[in-house]
Amino acid sequence: MPQLNEGAGMMGQNWKQIAHDVEQALHLGGNELMHFFGRTKDIRTKSDDSVITEADIASERAIIAFIKSKYPDHVILAEESHQTMMATSGQIVWIIDPLDGTSNYANNYPYFCVSIGVGQVVEDKTVTMMVGGVRDPARALNYMATKGTGAYCNGKPMRVRPPAPISKQFLVTGFAYSKGTRLDQDVETFRKISQLGATIRRDGAAALDMALVADGVFHGFWEWGLKPWDVAAGEVLVKEAGGAVCNYPSNKPNSVGEFDVFDGSTICGHREVVETIKRLM
Repeated sequence: MPQLNEGAGMMGQNWKQIAHDVEQALHLGGNELMHFFGRTKDIRTKSDDSVITEADIASERAIIAFIKSKYPDHVILAEESHQTMMATSGQIVWIIDPLDGTSNYANNYPYFCVSIGVGQVVEDKTVTMMVGGVRDPARALNYMATKGTGAYCNGKPMRVRPPAPISKQFLVTGFAYSKGTRLDQDVETFRKISQLGATIRRDGAAALDMALVADGVFHGFWEWGLKPWDVAAGEVLVKEAGGAVCNYPSNKPNSVGEFDVFDGSTICGHREVVETIKRLM
């Protein structure tokens, strides 16, 4: 987690305007992705074995330029430029993934998105997420939520899927770019849940997975090895759609209502679904 310093208390913000600007930024990033989609040539592997393309860079550049033009005093935490902050209590933080699902994108598989979460640093040095937006540019879908006002897909209200027996659940997960013991643990959890009859997908874009949980497509989602830009927007979407989000119990003994975007692990869905997944870990 970036170092957060003590500072002034919470300050009032026009979250409605910020949400509008998040949506504008999502469109800018999504337009860049669609400009390069299907003809990406510059594909590189980063030190963590993840993939980066020229589309990631172009999308992030457009988003950050827009944010800085509107909110020069806000802090930015972004995946590709590694812009970080020494944030003080009360500051606004934009957490950006310009292209989630880069491997899909590089292989012309249309399951990818732009993700932007905006939160405010509070006195205990955490970030309270207030606005979340995910854009699926391949399908022209915007998933938007502001704390306390509900979650919407292209203006239509979203709700998480009602709980069902585990054998009837439609779930989604992901495996981090890891090998050895961590991969073994991920596969074992996948095996336990699969053996109970659940249908599971592994689509490769955590932010979009969480958006589809909020939209009632998937019953639930779990994954380890995530970064804050993978989940910051999704947390707001799922919670505002009536769901619950928490970290892995092995990482942090928390309740289903507690979540730290910097923890690296996520379980989300209807509260009962989240509890079921937690018990199987």
